[in-house]
Amino acid sequence: MEIDDDDDAPVLVHPVKRKKAAIVESSDEDEASKTSPPKKKPAIAAASAAKPRANSSAARSSAEAEATKAAKRPALRKAPAPRKAVPARKKNRDDDFIAPSEEDDEDDDSVLDNDENIVKKGKGKANTTAKRSTAKPTPAGTSAKAKPEKISASAKPQDKKSAKEVDTKSVPTEDKVEDKPAKKPNWYAMKGARAGPSNPGSKDIPLPEDPNCLAGLSFVFTGELTSLSRDEAIELAKRYGGRVVGQPSSKTSYVVVGADAGPSKLKAIEKNKLKTLDEDGFLKLIATRVVDESALDDKTRKKMEKEKEAIRESAKEMERREKQVVKETDGASVKPVAANQLWTARYAPQTLKEICGNKGQVEKLQDWLGSWDNSLKSGFKKPGKNGLNVFRAVMITGPPGIGKTTSAHLCAKLAGFTPIELNASDARSKKLVENSTNIMNSSLDGWMHGGHKTNAAGITITDKSCLIMDEVDGMSAGDRGGVGALCALIKKSKIPIICIANDRGAQKLKPLTNITYNLAYRRPEPAAIRSRILSIAFKEKMKIPANVIDQLVQGAQSDIRQVLNMLSTWKLSSSTMDFDEGKSLAKMNEKYSVMTPFGVINKMLGPQMFSPTSRETLGDKIELYFHDPSFVPLFIQENYLKTQPSRIRNMDGPEKTLRHLQLMHKAAESLSDGDIVDSLIHGPNQYWSLMPLHAVCSTIRPASFLYGMGAGYGGPNAMSFPQWLGQNSKQNKLSRQLTDVQARMRLKVSGDKSEIRQSYIPSLFPHIVQPLMEQGASAVDGVIDYMDEYFLTREDWDTIVELGVDQRVDSIVTKKISTATKTSFTKK
Repeated sequence: MEIDDDDDAPVLVHPVKRKKAAIVESSDEDEASKTSPPKKKPAIAAASAAKPRANSSAARSSAEAEATKAAKRPALRKAPAPRKAVPARKKNRDDDFIAPSEEDDEDDDSVLDNDENIVKKGKGKANTTAKRSTAKPTPAGTSAKAKPEKISASAKPQDKKSAKEVDTKSVPTEDKVEDKPAKKPNWYAMKGARAGPSNPGSKDIPLPEDPNCLAGLSFVFTGELTSLSRDEAIELAKRYGGRVVGQPSSKTSYVVVGADAGPSKLKAIEKNKLKTLDEDGFLKLIATRVVDESALDDKTRKKMEKEKEAIRESAKEMERREKQVVKETDGASVKPVAANQLWTARYAPQTLKEICGNKGQVEKLQDWLGSWDNSLKSGFKKPGKNGLNVFRAVMITGPPGIGKTTSAHLCAKLAGFTPIELNASDARSKKLVENSTNIMNSSLDGWMHGGHKTNAAGITITDKSCLIMDEVDGMSAGDRGGVGALCALIKKSKIPIICIANDRGAQKLKPLTNITYNLAYRRPEPAAIRSRILSIAFKEKMKIPANVIDQLVQGAQSDIRQVLNMLSTWKLSSSTMDFDEGKSLAKMNEKYSVMTPFGVINKMLGPQMFSPTSRETLGDKIELYFHDPSFVPLFIQENYLKTQPSRIRNMDGPEKTLRHLQLMHKAAESLSDGDIVDSLIHGPNQYWSLMPLHAVCSTIRPASFLYGMGAGYGGPNAMSFPQWLGQNSKQNKLSRQLTDVQARMRLKVSGDKSEIRQSYIPSLFPHIVQPLMEQGASAVDGVIDYMDEYFLTREDWDTIVELGVDQRVDSIVTKKISTATKTSFTKK
């Protein structure tokens, strides 16, 4: 028990001793050993605690012998210079002595309270001080190295406390490292790295007992399934009425988990305690589940009833509106009127509530029109809450068919303005816009019929008119100067002007971007369009499921006009539509969007186009070539070596290098074949029927060898523009200049263009260029005389310099000729 009492003794005197132990000098250590001999007891007690009490003397003698050996070992080496007296550095060295002990590994996961940390830190530091004092006085270099071996060999219990001290100090730094924001993942690279299903098509898709067996369920897919690709699994869930979302939440019904599942989704599954399925469970759910509406909970049932009621109310409102039109037309039958109207006009939104999506942008437009009078009075100097009131015009941009023109008309009418629309069918040249012919030009029709004054378009002119310039980016050659005149009109306009365009980045619209406020409309989500389309289908007595509507909306890229045109055409032959019919109808009416060569190359050389799970046919790949058949082969030739081919992803070493070279060889051969085919197409006979063959040889076949991780999918090499274009332009320019040189020199020499280039120009260089480099301005007169003999001009001299190669290349030559020499040569 006395030993235990002595164990705690150093803790009481720790604050006083700590100050002395902070200085790392041998003399101070000697003083500490002389003034505090009782500190030997804790060291002996610690040694005895590690072994049975009966052998305490043996343990003491073995520890002293070991300390003596450890003190002698460093003496064989040259003693280093004494260290500086820096307390922080001493503390670090002490920590380093303790850290390598084996007990540290056991204590890494220990969690201590703040009060315990304070006590144990004091004990650990006192122990290290006591252990330093037990050693015999030695030089500073040797004593510092003798102690760690003694401490680690004896394995004392108090070492655990000091080790915990080190661990608790290191915990905050580890937490800081973990708390650093992780690098944002490259989703394109992760998508490209997917290997796809390991055994595609190995499992049969069961036939469900209920065609809407997955109705009311929401799914999240993560990882790679065995037989289904991600797109196939998503399509399967949508086919049977399921809803697919990107990220799991508490409302997610099932998460279908495959191999290499995403870590963030796995954390969300654990956090929200979601149900998970593998591929077999997902297929079994399709085969066995039957939707029983009576078994649904009250919340879900009320939601479904509310949606159905909203569809019925919307259909009744449309019917009521049509009957109102009949009454206003003196009781004429509504059937001929409805039959003669397109669905896009018949079911056009009549209120802002009926516009699908872009609610925030519509509200901004409405506020701008509502505050027009105040803005006009203030001289457009008060920006307002949205910053719109300093602009006299607004530019609405976005894809076609999403309600830009409709919302402009509705907002103008609700604000009390008379909308006057000019679109691509009207002449909008500079003269017409300046004279405001289509805006305020009065027609005699209003006077003749005793009505109100109308303009040339037949629209009644009021004090509050709003000009809507639709399809501004469609102003063609017939509207020359129209954009500039429109800008001038906007700057002095006293009526609101709404410009509508599809592409705000068009070059011709740059003058408008600085004087108009941009309202960017986005494509509405399928869920925003679904209820409106379902209401129209219900009114037309068409039975179309919601998942089929989503398929049509997705195929039309959220173009509401196109969806209505597809349904009106389908109604002529059938009033029902299933999932496969909707898919084929969307495919037939798929919008053709022109891709840039950069987009084509990203897709063609990307890892998905030629993967085993790719759905693109040869015709689809040839279609990509025809987006720009003159540029796409050049882009392929420039960038086909900048990918990390997927074909060699699982190889390594020399085998990988050899296989890579073989693939590059095949791709280069195919490009050469494409050049031969191109010479036949653009040759004298012009075999244009060989264009599909040229697409295969110049684009598809090279990409099939070297597809993989490229610039758009996390690859290291950036995509570049074809350098051939610049080199070809330079070649044509030099060829024209060489023709001029040959035409002048033939008065003195006889030789064709190639002979002038290969023989005469290298021979002329030492006489008309080199003297200027070596002699400077003094050689100008001799050079000019020599040039006159061959009837060469100053421009011809520039051509000869530009045609130089190797050490005579123009960049080197021009640096060696001084500015004064060039000036003198040009003047003479």
